[in-house]
Amino acid sequence: MHTSFLAKRYPQNFLVSKPLTGALILFLFSFLFTLLYHPLSVHKSFYFGFETTMLIYTAATAITAGLLIFLLKRIPYFRNELKWTISREILFILLVLLVMGITVFLLAFAIEEPAGASRWNISTFLDSMKHAVLIYIVPFAFFSLINARFLFLDFRSKVDALHQEGKQELMVHIDSSLKKETLDFRADELVYAMADGNYVMFHLFRDNSIKKIPIRNSIADIEDQLKLIPMFYRCHRGFIINLLHVESKKGNASGYTLKMKPVSERIPVARNRIRDFDRLFSNSLS
Repeated sequence: MHTSFLAKRYPQNFLVSKPLTGALILFLFSFLFTLLYHPLSVHKSFYFGFETTMLIYTAATAITAGLLIFLLKRIPYFRNELKWTISREILFILLVLLVMGITVFLLAFAIEEPAGASRWNISTFLDSMKHAVLIYIVPFAFFSLINARFLFLDFRSKVDALHQEGKQELMVHIDSSLKKETLDFRADELVYAMADGNYVMFHLFRDNSIKKIPIRNSIADIEDQLKLIPMFYRCHRGFIINLLHVESKKGNASGYTLKMKPVSERIPVARNRIRDFDRLFSNSLS
């Protein structure tokens, strides 16, 4: 797969974004699936009947997955949902499936027929991995494919889709270059952000007035933190706007400015971004 494809913004898998609910879904799916279809020649253990064996395997594996998802999301690389990409999604799911396979492998030592050292071999390990991957990849793939529609929408359509689904209520977290400084706001509150020396000034519409909040960081880093949300667009080297607040444009091919609701300032659009801007948003701007 091409690097640019793997770096595309992508909504986070539901099982990843909601670890507790995700673990429950994984358990219910795997338990019912194994009971109904007996996939991959699954069988009862030495100590328990088939149903109890499947209950133990699926419950333990699902709990492990939920705990692992919770812990992995504390790692900086996976922490920020707004920076989620296809590559992060694939890597995250592979790590979870790997640990789930290891869980199945180790659990067999407790509930399967005693086999001593003969169970410690690569063949048995790979067999455990095969069972885990082929069963649990189904729910992970299902929720990832639900989000695949975002890959085939143009930029404006993504904004409309998020607006219709109420995602404008998504809470946005901004990290500063200063360790103890952060900013949290609802996505629909941001009108625009403007570079101001070593700071970025956020213009937020709260309580029927504009609040200006400075964050020490570069506009490029802020753009990277916001890139998962299509309603945010860097229209100029010094400005990031909320597309849902664009009211009108004024100018020509040499350059123009945007009228934003509900501020009086006009926001410039860089000349090299005009064609792209017009192509994406001409239907929504007057």
